[in-house]
Amino acid sequence: MSSPTIESQSVPIRDLIDAAQRGDTDAYAQVMARYQDRLYNAMRNFVGCPILAEDIVQDAFVRAFVHLGSFRQESAFYTWLYRIALNARHTYAEKQRRLVPMESVPDGARPHGKRSVESPSAAIERNESCEQVQNAIGRLDRSFREVLVLREFEGYDYQKIAEILKIRVGTVRSRLSRARSQLRRELSAYEQSIN
Repeated sequence: MSSPTIESQSVPIRDLIDAAQRGDTDAYAQVMARYQDRLYNAMRNFVGCPILAEDIVQDAFVRAFVHLGSFRQESAFYTWLYRIALNARHTYAEKQRRLVPMESVPDGARPHGKRSVESPSAAIERNESCEQVQNAIGRLDRSFREVLVLREFEGYDYQKIAEILKIRVGTVRSRLSRARSQLRRELSAYEQSIN
């Protein structure tokens, strides 16, 4: 039986993972290609730094490959990979003893194609507001920030967040509520300071 090729996007992910677990590095390269952008965007939302996000994603894929034999396909591969990336992110954060500040304007925030014309003062104001929101998210406790990013940026439901973080759904709801409340307080204080 021949292994799946990199060019074949129709090969089910389960088949690619089976092949990769048997040592087929081309199959693993295709798994990486399918999840790299999604995982990068998720990590970038957490750390705000494109270079750090790339490092974390690369580290996560290496760790996943090393431990691929332990993946039993009981959960979605992306969920398993996402947990590995979160652990890699924690490792980087501990090494730096702080998270890299969030960038003010995330990629994809501007529409592709024709650029909109914006006055310099409006651009400065928008960038400052985005920066304040990102900084406020960055100041949240790690457990609150994780839940908030998974819900608001990744769009996961409570059950999926609980599965990814290995916590109860009630804990997800509680942390999300506290994260939103803390974020509102942070932003309210900022708005009062500029008025």
